[in-house]
Amino acid sequence: MPELFIVGKGAVGLLLAQRLANTHQVTLITRTPTDAVFFQTDLRRQQLPVECLTWEALAQRQKTISQCIIPVKSYQLSEAFMALKPHLSEDANVILSHNGIQALAPLTDALSAHQGLFFLSTSMGGWKPDSSTVAFTGPGQSVFGPCNPIAQQRAQTLFNQLIGPALPNAHLAHDIALLRWQKLCVNLAINPLSALTGLRNGHLRAPCYATQILSVLNEACCIANRVGVPLKLSEELARAYQVMTLTAENFSSMAQDVKNQRRTEIDAMCGYVVELARQLGVTAPYNAQLLNQVQSLNLTNK
Repeated sequence: MPELFIVGKGAVGLLLAQRLANTHQVTLITRTPTDAVFFQTDLRRQQLPVECLTWEALAQRQKTISQCIIPVKSYQLSEAFMALKPHLSEDANVILSHNGIQALAPLTDALSAHQGLFFLSTSMGGWKPDSSTVAFTGPGQSVFGPCNPIAQQRAQTLFNQLIGPALPNAHLAHDIALLRWQKLCVNLAINPLSALTGLRNGHLRAPCYATQILSVLNEACCIANRVGVPLKLSEELARAYQVMTLTAENFSSMAQDVKNQRRTEIDAMCGYVVELARQLGVTAPYNAQLLNQVQSLNLTNK
């Protein structure tokens, strides 16, 4: 079976490992030694057929990586990518998956012309009862797209071989800027409010949150339009509420971060919108309000 490496053992990483272990030889790259990882259902807790290697062990074995997924927090992306880069083969494919928006230029500039960079947007839900176990909590939606020229050439093949079989609700999109903004809008509609209220995603469909969600997404769409990304407010609202429905019983990643006193990704969500608005000479007061409120939670939890 072809080799596939996944960075970290977050909920999405473990869910992807569980889905892909049937067709690939999966190795998890972890910061700390991990003997085994598990997938939990209502009936049982099953060990996943994957190998776990620390970064140190990876270096000692002089592993060359041709396919890798990096499903880490947005603020961990740069460090994880730079640690991975020396191990990449000359024609490696690297798939990013995170919430919010981070600049891709430092990553694409660091890759050769023959190394592909891709983005996987997924709202597939997972819950971790402990550090090495994941439970699947909802299908969500997934979109896969290329981020550099060589990835454009390989996107269809890689989707057919890797992403499509593992994620039945996935589809391929070639406009990476649009894809990332669509993912951001879903994040904006769900994550901050769920973090502040502690509610499951489905409860955010209540009428009392409708005006705030509308206002936050309207700001995002207006700013996206100003930088040439053709978002439509009606479509982004429909997408966000569809994800809320598909993941109704889930707690968002940000709600879980707040509950477990971890740093959130608010800076790459509302913070990204607010900063881009500032650069354009406009304001985004609704996003700024959520940014400040969640940042206050971060400070409280530190």
